[in-house]
Amino acid sequence: MMLTANLATRSPRPTNDEPGVLTLGRTRGVAEHFRALLARHVRTDMALEVNSYTSSYNSNEQTGTYRAIFIVIDSPQALEDSLALVESLRTDNLKPIICAVITGRGTYNKIKYYLAGADFCIKLNTLTDEGSELLAEFFNSEEWQRDISLVLDPTRISLLGNSKKLDISFAEMKILEAFAQTSNHILSHDEIANIMGLNTNFYDPRALEKSISRLRGKIKDMYGTNAIQSIRGYGYRLMRGLISTA
Repeated sequence: MMLTANLATRSPRPTNDEPGVLTLGRTRGVAEHFRALLARHVRTDMALEVNSYTSSYNSNEQTGTYRAIFIVIDSPQALEDSLALVESLRTDNLKPIICAVITGRGTYNKIKYYLAGADFCIKLNTLTDEGSELLAEFFNSEEWQRDISLVLDPTRISLLGNSKKLDISFAEMKILEAFAQTSNHILSHDEIANIMGLNTNFYDPRALEKSISRLRGKIKDMYGTNAIQSIRGYGYRLMRGLISTA
């Protein structure tokens, strides 16, 4: 099954300035089923749209207007193809939160989805009430609940937000700038080490971890948000939409 395809059977979008949520499924029935789970977690005035995969997908089809896009992957054979869909969506749409929802049997590599551009990977056994409970973790996350936006000002080497100014080091500024300018908001350990001017062949991982922990702590103390999350075995990820560059 090819997932790099046009969206078919677009559901009507209610008149609402609030960005909505889009569910992409192998079939409209799969997408509709998942939308029923989502409806338990979002406000009733938020648009919930569904679409199915077809053979001529256009990733630019209004996907940038959504707050979140859920891609339901209900077939082990679709795992690899779905990575191409995630990458295609992310290439031209930097704002929406992209969630890969893997259902049924089969293993998957979470890091691959992160690198393709997904912000979350959710594993559900079935699209049932149990799945609704797991989805609650996403809707309770800081990324969905976030009510703050920060601006990185390279000229003053600081973060600005909520009428507060956080002074940071030049290295910290370059790290945040690199995070914000990558489409997947992810940097590997070696990429961060290179930004910090460390020898990528001999640096102490503990020193890098301490530096990131210090930066994360500064932002947490000033703005009350966990801006940087660890990706085990790879590196770190910046919360999507939190920091923009001046």
